[in-house]
Amino acid sequence: MLPERQQKAFGEFYDTVRENGILDSKTTLLLHLGTAMAVGCSPCMEYYLGQVEKEGITQEEIGAVQAVVMAVSAGRVNAQLREVERKRRS
Repeated sequence: MLPERQQKAFGEFYDTVRENGILDSKTTLLLHLGTAMAVGCSPCMEYYLGQVEKEGITQEEIGAVQAVVMAVSAGRVNAQLREVERKRRS
């Protein structure tokens, strides 16, 4: 557990990220959800999925975010394999 001072600082940072004044709240929530998917944080996904209804996010929008995460992840795996193959040939 973070010490109280660091927990407070993290909470303030998180709040400024969530309410950033640049992106609308729906877009920000979709980014949070996609990032949670990408890093495999199940508690985060559960939390953000619990927030989607109040932002009016549809299942289709969630699916589009999921597809982007899957595509980027597949690209990462492909690039990693090509890099390993390249190193083995050198």
